[in-house]
Amino acid sequence: MRKTFYGIGVFLFLSLLSLGSYGSYKISDMKMKIRNLEQNLEAEQLKETEAVKQIITEATQCTIEEYDRNTGELKEKTTLAADNINGMSREELIAFLSRSNTAYYRYALVAFSPQHVVIRQSRTTFGTYYLVDEDGKVVVYKGDKKTLFEPTEIQTASLPKTLQKEIKEGKMLDSEEELYNFLENYSS
Repeated sequence: MRKTFYGIGVFLFLSLLSLGSYGSYKISDMKMKIRNLEQNLEAEQLKETEAVKQIITEATQCTIEEYDRNTGELKEKTTLAADNINGMSREELIAFLSRSNTAYYRYALVAFSPQHVVIRQSRTTFGTYYLVDEDGKVVVYKGDKKTLFEPTEIQTASLPKTLQKEIKEGKMLDSEEELYNFLENYSS
């Protein structure tokens, strides 16, 4: 009988020891998961805070690099950021510059920080071409948008939807190479 009680006692002791070890493991695991969640939350909050800080303010220095592709000349002018770009993030500024491109000027973001923004303005009238839709066909004009370069037989409706929209709004191509690539890809 003593052996039975002894056996039951050893069994209960080992069972409690196993339960204690398992409980310790589960508590430790839970603490680790909570710590990881807290670290992830802190990292997300830091990203959000950094994103808020990464905008152009009234105190941001803005350098405009004027680059003339025809002469290779580069001029720099630094001022405080203009009112129309205050409050913009990097992505918003890139989109704004893209919308600001014209036949004579192309804009590109060179550097961005809340303290200093560098924008390159490339000036050129040579080697640029415009694709427009006239009577359902693609027509190529020179960069001045007035001088006809080449009418094509490319049907605007046969092009991908995004390209159709760009051509209907007037799509600018920066080089003769881009123009010939377009013509090669979409001519019958």
